[in-house]
Amino acid sequence: MSIPLFETLQSLGLAAPRGILQVGASYGQELPMFLQHGVRHGVFIEPLPQPYAHLAATCRQIPNYVAVQALCTDESGKTYTFHLATNGGMSSSILPPANHLTVFSDVKFEGTVELSSHTLDDVTAFLGANGHAATMAELDTLYMDTQGAELKILMGANRTLKSIKYIFTEVMRGDLYAGQTPFPSFCAWLDACGYTLNNVYFDRHHAGDALFIRKDVLGLTA
Repeated sequence: MSIPLFETLQSLGLAAPRGILQVGASYGQELPMFLQHGVRHGVFIEPLPQPYAHLAATCRQIPNYVAVQALCTDESGKTYTFHLATNGGMSSSILPPANHLTVFSDVKFEGTVELSSHTLDDVTAFLGANGHAATMAELDTLYMDTQGAELKILMGANRTLKSIKYIFTEVMRGDLYAGQTPFPSFCAWLDACGYTLNNVYFDRHHAGDALFIRKDVLGLTA
């Protein structure tokens, strides 16, 4: 992701994140960055077993960093076909690939696995009730990289969003995956939830990242 989250917030005179809720944490590549910038609490969610095992091993060495193996969508208990990518799972998605097959021709999709879903609200409620209440109380930043499924995750996070000030997320404006939400619709949904788009970057493949900030944090009216 190309937007420097922490530096951008600092340039706006905003407080740095206290706690990160990351969906699509993969192998935990961003954890050193979070630690470097003083993030002392975090929940890191990854659905696939292999990257999750690495993520969990890393989190066990860091106080108040919690790894969770779960597929998050807009409802709990639904079975999804998860499309597996050959780049260590980093392009894997509940959405089937579309233009991704030609834009990133070196990445293949060579199998599927059936996974049961959970809402982000259910995951955070479970953690809060099972020994992680202090960490849950510190989460103020949602960090997502879920290959086109970001809106589905948000739709299952109504309670969780009440404490989220910043949303840093992967975004797309080309049809890399079949059925992905158009970027304008994604922005409109978050605007209705009280967040404004502050920064966005797209690369030449029409994939990138965006920073949304809760309007009241910026002194804006909804």
